[in-house]
Amino acid sequence: MSEKDKSLHGLKTGAFSRRFELSKLGVRYGARAVRQNIWQRFSGDDDAALAKRTENIDFFVEELGRLKGSVVKIGQIMATYSDYMMPPEVAEALHKLEDNTPPMSWQSIRKVLVNELGEEALANLEIDTQPLAAASLGQVHRAVLLDTGEQLCIKVQYPGVEDTIDADFSAVMQLLKVSRLMPSVRNLDDWFGDIRLLLHKEVDYEQERRDLDFVRHALREDSRFVVPKSYPAFCTRRVLTMSYEQATSVNSADVSALAQPRRNRLGKAVLELFLSELFEWRRMQTDPNFGNFRVRIDEEGDDDKLLLLDFGAMRLLPEDFASEFCDMLLAACQRDKPRFLEYSISLGFMKSHFPQSVLDNFVDIGVDIAEPLRAIDEHVPARAVTEDGHYWWRNSGLPQRIAKRAVAASISKYFALPPKDFLYVMRKLMGVYALIALLDAQFNADDAVEKYLPKPENKKGRKAAK
Repeated sequence: MSEKDKSLHGLKTGAFSRRFELSKLGVRYGARAVRQNIWQRFSGDDDAALAKRTENIDFFVEELGRLKGSVVKIGQIMATYSDYMMPPEVAEALHKLEDNTPPMSWQSIRKVLVNELGEEALANLEIDTQPLAAASLGQVHRAVLLDTGEQLCIKVQYPGVEDTIDADFSAVMQLLKVSRLMPSVRNLDDWFGDIRLLLHKEVDYEQERRDLDFVRHALREDSRFVVPKSYPAFCTRRVLTMSYEQATSVNSADVSALAQPRRNRLGKAVLELFLSELFEWRRMQTDPNFGNFRVRIDEEGDDDKLLLLDFGAMRLLPEDFASEFCDMLLAACQRDKPRFLEYSISLGFMKSHFPQSVLDNFVDIGVDIAEPLRAIDEHVPARAVTEDGHYWWRNSGLPQRIAKRAVAASISKYFALPPKDFLYVMRKLMGVYALIALLDAQFNADDAVEKYLPKPENKKGRKAAK
């Protein structure tokens, strides 16, 4: 089958048709699961049973991917929080949704462009009909602005995708209950409701253009970053046109082959960008997908740059939350456990009447998370320190150590899903840590955090720290 034949020609956008497709998928998955359970009962082979279950789950996820739209996005987000919501084999399969979305046909995409921009505007563009990339909510095509020869990228939303969001949420939640892929959806309604609102924002490309322009302006004097330029004349709510910026995947062998100081510089840029988002902008790109970062390698020197992409998941942080969260993070950086606990209670993560052991465990997790952000001390394991005294992000084993404590906390009867804004920020922070580890950067970050610390003379408690 040719690539053209594999393209989708449209989304089923009606609430009934979407529910019908998801219901059919639930029935088909259910039949496979029943056969697998019967086979497991008589075979007694646990390893083979897990393999069959994994095969069934892969089938389920592949079919979800064909529906595209917010179904895929919901699956991706659930995979991110899989430690709390689903078995590992389900989470692993859901992660594949990020790379397993077939493109929409050019015929369907062109109709969107004509409706949004008009034939006259399209006459000024020479568009490559083969997509550069395809994702869950839209796809990207390269183009040339004929008047100037400028190289462009055009992000086009799939036709009707905005109409699928509300129907998809209701149908997916019901499907998850019926299929038992997620053990429980208790206490998640509020969180999923927020994701629903976030997705409606993510399909508003006019808002994404404003966020793109904000970041480009904010980083205009920082030579470590490249942010595409938007072209408002070719932008609408469903079409986003920006400059094409040549760069290399962060996963590429060329990036891995860069000298250690160059990878250190890139890694520190990633971390300092996160700190700026949190402490200064109060506005954060909350999707930590590695695909949102690329590297423009300097072939003649060491002035490599990070290309930043995709601002659809940009999120304004409520000032009250951001202020207290920043103070809590700084308390963790300073190993100030009483102050960290005070903020934890104020933000609603913990309750003062919880047993001391529960409170201590939560505080220890928070202090551990901040390990790379403070000066190396006796608490840092030897494996996390290089011979020349730098923090070794990849070799630290920090994610595993955090996960071990977090899992222990999650099974406690006192555990509750944290506030939504906390989840978004922590999702990004863990993504930042993972990207720095991928780059195998080795550097100490305490100097990057130092400028945000309260002045010693004002450090008299929580109110003064603000």
